[in-house]
Amino acid sequence: MRDVGSADATARAAIPDAALLIKDFVNTVDRAAQTETFTSAPALRAWLEAHDLAHQAKPLTEDDLTRARAVREGLRQLLLVNAGHAPDVGALERFNSVLGATAVTVRFDATGRRLLDAAESAPLDAAIAALLAAVDELRAAHVWERLKVCARDECRWAYYDASRNRSGRWCSMTDCGNRVKMRRAYAARTHGSDA
Repeated sequence: MRDVGSADATARAAIPDAALLIKDFVNTVDRAAQTETFTSAPALRAWLEAHDLAHQAKPLTEDDLTRARAVREGLRQLLLVNAGHAPDVGALERFNSVLGATAVTVRFDATGRRLLDAAESAPLDAAIAALLAAVDELRAAHVWERLKVCARDECRWAYYDASRNRSGRWCSMTDCGNRVKMRRAYAARTHGSDA
């Protein structure tokens, strides 16, 4: 199983809730398995409800589905940057466009912690605000950079890098890490035989 230990209950318990939320949201599409969780507006609502992000009874629309996918892919690009790779600029532009059209308010609680809330009653806006608040929380805790996506192009699965020196590159060393290393070894042998 992929996911650098977060499938293990003990390892998952050590990951901040905000990181789990972002990771689980980004992983609603599995490129390697070619599966998509957000297949329809009702499927998106079901995921949001399961993660306590659907606070209104209003139905979601196809536009909400498009916006949610853009947010997901934008977050994936940020996690790609955390892993030391260049992002897809088009995906970031679509992400920023959705964020620009999402009204979010900032307020502070009695402890001085900054809170982000949706300013309008659009059903998806509250979920987007919660995701942005999770990013904010991880940045404040200095663990945002631990949230990455797999370095293997065919994968790009989000994972929490729990390594001591934050040098993890793959969602799973036994799957993606081995595939990349075997491909490099094969290329080196093949290239070496051409000389």
